Amino acid sequence: MVGNAFLEASADAATQLQTAQRKHASLRAKADARLRTAQDRHRIEVADAALVEAAGWRLLLEVPGMTVSTAARIGGTSESTVSRWLARAKDPS
Repeated sequence: MVGNAFLEASADAATQLQTAQRKHASLRAKADARLRTAQDRHRIEVADAALVEAAGWRLLLEVPGMTVSTAARIGGTSESTVSRWLARAKDPS
């Protein structure tokens, strides 16, 4: 009798474990999908934010007489960084 109770309890617990494992896999898949969606949205928003700064650099360089060197000093960065921002402003891809 004691052995049967143990076996029945073990079988029930094993069935519950399998159910929990399936639920875990399902919840994990949903969480992974949400993470991918959030990462995609983040990537898009970061790219959009960079375009805002690139446009700012372009506007600064449109000031008559403005040079990359002067823009770099105003922006507190290097000439090569300004050039990269300008390239991005021209080709946002």
